[in-house]
Amino acid sequence: MAYEKLYNEIYAALSLKFLWKEYSPCFVKSESPDWINETMDLGLEVSQALLPDDGQTKNLIEKYLGCVKDDLPDIMRERYGDRLYFYNDRFWAVLPDPAKTQDYLYKAEYRFHDKLEHLNTNYQHRHHNGLYLYLHPIDESELDISSLYQTMEKEQADREVKFDWVFLNCRSVIYICNYLKGKLETIRLPKNAEDFLNAETERLRHTVAWENGTAV
Repeated sequence: MAYEKLYNEIYAALSLKFLWKEYSPCFVKSESPDWINETMDLGLEVSQALLPDDGQTKNLIEKYLGCVKDDLPDIMRERYGDRLYFYNDRFWAVLPDPAKTQDYLYKAEYRFHDKLEHLNTNYQHRHHNGLYLYLHPIDESELDISSLYQTMEKEQADREVKFDWVFLNCRSVIYICNYLKGKLETIRLPKNAEDFLNAETERLRHTVAWENGTAV
């Protein structure tokens, strides 16, 4: 499922704030990367595991997020049909196409490579660097997270600047590729935690002016 960028950024920060055992307050809104945590000396970039071909869908989400169904252009309703996801009767996301095979690991590897390049060229560096990726799998059993962990570890082995943590949000579980400790960790999200994070993210998304320097 593809969501609007700022919503994703806020949800990522909140999920780590409330569920990550190593977290210390607090995340402050920034650009390149999306969040800075001075206490942890950590920069956190947030992204979705999308390919360039997904860009048109992402742009439509950015443009029409929050619109009622009747305000969406006909061509959008015709193209996506039942894949349009509404929350409180307003457009919120686009579901994956069930007719197409979704190679979630390839998408994650592609986005990791892209963000690693940015980390080594134009992102501000902190003592620690993190990447939070949304994979959006329909079925978590489709994912070989151990293989993805090893692929990312190998790719950044010779890079000057590395991601110390890569957080893989798979809807009901967040996998933590902890390259500082050399192990894969998990955060399970029970239904009540998901409901709270969604509601709190939506509230903050619409009630706070998210300028650089705003804390969560």
